[in-house]
Amino acid sequence: MKPVLVVKVGTSTLLSAEEAPSSTFDRVAASITALKAEYNIVLVTSGAIGFGVTQMQLNRRPQEVARLQALSMIGQVGLLRRWREAFEGMTIGQVLVTRQDLHHTVSKANLAQSLQCMWEYGAVPVVNENDAVSFDEITFGDNDQLAANVAVALGAKHLVLLTDQDGIQANFGTPDQKRVALVTLAEVQKHVMPVKSTAGKGGADSKVMAAGTALAAGVEVYIGHATVEGSIEAILAGQSGTKIVQ
Repeated sequence: MKPVLVVKVGTSTLLSAEEAPSSTFDRVAASITALKAEYNIVLVTSGAIGFGVTQMQLNRRPQEVARLQALSMIGQVGLLRRWREAFEGMTIGQVLVTRQDLHHTVSKANLAQSLQCMWEYGAVPVVNENDAVSFDEITFGDNDQLAANVAVALGAKHLVLLTDQDGIQANFGTPDQKRVALVTLAEVQKHVMPVKSTAGKGGADSKVMAAGTALAAGVEVYIGHATVEGSIEAILAGQSGTKIVQ
């Protein structure tokens, strides 16, 4: 059986400041397609609320959770359509889950079984939080923790958290800024600035928390750039991004 690779990409990486879809969709899809022969891959995606904001032609995101949930439900259709375009010629399947699903023995087993069948059909599962009944992603972490929980539930070998930066950066924002290729979970905090994106609810702190969850279960964790060609392949090969270890 092929090892499992979970790839997560967040809102700010997929959408511009105007909530417009970026070419990152196509680059991520191309990398997953290239790695599909080697891994059983799950794509965890954010961005549904951004698509909803665009479709409803809103000037800004509302603050009320119920309205954000409604926009997520509206935008989920467009988000999946954009992924379908990116994976041209390949079958994808939508998977909506909550974190609670991943902590329940029966639902976790059912998820693993259904994803295995999807892989046998040659399909790529595209996972998002079910915001209609859960607001964890809306409130807390732009699907970083969800991706970690999916990786743990599936016994994944790798979890790759894609961002708009080339992994963890030492001396971020200074002339001495440079990529940290390997860092421990304890050491990573000194390189992390508590800044969140304007488009999403994630950020480096959210990814570090997710890394801790995955590492505790034996999953290898990487953070890296999503917006260049061959990004996931380069991250797994240690040529870009950051590997976080215990």
